Amino acid sequence: MLAHSVLCAFAEVVTDFGGHVLGLRGDGLYAGFGPVVSAEVCVAVAAIACATAIDAIQNDLNPKLALRKISPIQARAGADFGRTSFIRSGSAEASEVNVIGFAPNFAAKCEKAAASWEVVVGETFASYIVDKALLETHPGSPKRYTRVDETKSYGFSKYRWAKSLKWVDSTIDEIRGLPLENLVM
Repeated sequence: MLAHSVLCAFAEVVTDFGGHVLGLRGDGLYAGFGPVVSAEVCVAVAAIACATAIDAIQNDLNPKLALRKISPIQARAGADFGRTSFIRSGSAEASEVNVIGFAPNFAAKCEKAAASWEVVVGETFASYIVDKALLETHPGSPKRYTRVDETKSYGFSKYRWAKSLKWVDSTIDEIRGLPLENLVM
């Protein structure tokens, strides 16, 4: 029941920040922010949404759980930015819409590389973070992979999410729960 409540709260955070819940898997949520004219806006809002969700667990929910002598829960996040495609996978009897592309795949790898209370972001996402002091190269970075006999590297960083909490209220006020694509830039 607790996992259900947390996922519902995470979904609310995503929609409050103008994002879209794209999938719920076990105890995890997959979300997208965009499309909008500015990649910087999508990245900034997604980063602040991650910070809001993790902060709520760490500093609001867990103290309440401790008062009830319930074990605390942990949270982490991964994010990247890039082009995605939506496809219907499965058969005529059982199918679902999936999001595919390098960015969503790498975001999942970032989430797996994150420790509790960390947000790990791919290098494209990180390139749109204006304040580079919010980033720290992840010790496992870069990820190397080979495809068609060509080896490439792609970096990832820890995002210092707590430093972005000061922007939460003003961001929510500006977005007013509208999808990001409906905002006038």
